Amino acid sequence: MKYILTLLCYFIVQSVSYAQDVQSLKWLEGRWTSPTQDGVIEEQWSLQGRSLLGVSRTMTGLQSKALELLMLEEIEGKAIMRLRFFGPAMEKALRGKEEPLRLALVEADNQHFVCLGIGSEEGTRLEYRLLTPNTLRAEISKTREGKLVFSERFEFARQ
Repeated sequence: MKYILTLLCYFIVQSVSYAQDVQSLKWLEGRWTSPTQDGVIEEQWSLQGRSLLGVSRTMTGLQSKALELLMLEEIEGKAIMRLRFFGPAMEKALRGKEEPLRLALVEADNQHFVCLGIGSEEGTRLEYRLLTPNTLRAEISKTREGKLVFSERFEFARQ
């Protein structure tokens, strides 16, 4: 009986911890834009219940060039962000074709969050940081065998 109560308490604490982590990301809600050399990246974030949904669209001129769907939810007791990338026609996923890319939420508070890649995405790091109430920085990087192979940084303004 003591073992069962210990397990029950553990799962309750884990569940509350996840809910607090996700709720601390409320600062990300809304529409954000980042100018690029050719156009703009637009992101829309929505926090409903225990789920954070992000939609990112890259525009070149008046044309959509890429669409990214991001969903942060609790999966098997862990906060996991799943991502899929699509081209302009959205006919098939460009990345995450068979299954979504997965990153684990490892840090979250009322000003930033960090996700690290798991499985095939090991070495990927995604970080969003609120710089002011109306600006944020998003950074994504990939390392392989200890070497940085990819890194991008975007500055977004709240719209």
